[in-house]
Amino acid sequence: MKRVPAWSRWLVALLVLLALCLTASGCREKGESASVRAGLPAQDLPAATVTARVVRVIDGDTVVVRFETSPAVSPSGNGYSLRVPGGWVRVGREEKVRLIGVNAPETGSGQREAEMYGWEAKAYTRKRTLGRVVRLEFDVETRDRYGRLLAYLYLDGNLFNRELVKEGYAQVYTVPPNLKYTAAFLSAQREALEAGRGLWQRRHFVTGPVIGNSRTYTYHLPGCSGLPTLANRVYFRNEREALMSGYHPCRKCCLQRRLEGGK
Repeated sequence: MKRVPAWSRWLVALLVLLALCLTASGCREKGESASVRAGLPAQDLPAATVTARVVRVIDGDTVVVRFETSPAVSPSGNGYSLRVPGGWVRVGREEKVRLIGVNAPETGSGQREAEMYGWEAKAYTRKRTLGRVVRLEFDVETRDRYGRLLAYLYLDGNLFNRELVKEGYAQVYTVPPNLKYTAAFLSAQREALEAGRGLWQRRHFVTGPVIGNSRTYTYHLPGCSGLPTLANRVYFRNEREALMSGYHPCRKCCLQRRLEGGK
């Protein structure tokens, strides 16, 4: 019998060992993937979306939804538990949802007058979303100071918040820490401004300097009682420049001037 050289036996052993290492590595990767799918803590998963049906439209950026059971929506008592970044939150069967990162003109209520293009914005959101099943995605904060859920709304797979801005039915409304899609919204606003879509058709811009607040992303007219500290001030040549930079108007001075017919 012909004797197998020692180096050949060592080579075979080395190849077998290498194959075993690759197999173990593959199994470990598959196991990790399966463990993620099977249910790691919610904070370790990508931001989940939940399913809901829009049952009422309050204005262009606020709707009322009724939740539907899904892997991220679990019945709990008289309501549901929703999976959000960082864990689960309790909600009612129906909830008021404020769209994150955008601000549509108000339609007015009580003593408050309707803002320019408010009814058009509400009609657009009503036409697009009422009765439809949508997906909601959450950011850092789940509710605002009024108790409304804060969410990004997806319709037919598209981000409706961005659609509102792009079509001129809302403007960018940046409120930290919910900043996930700020860049996308700002890009859409610049496009709408340049094209003069929607509310930008009738908008009278302040042509003089305005002062921004780098902490809150609001801008003010000189002399406003709500001016930021010197450390937080950002100076713009005019209102349009502030809007193109993603800042939104102060309600104390800019909005009041516009309601009073100022330019």
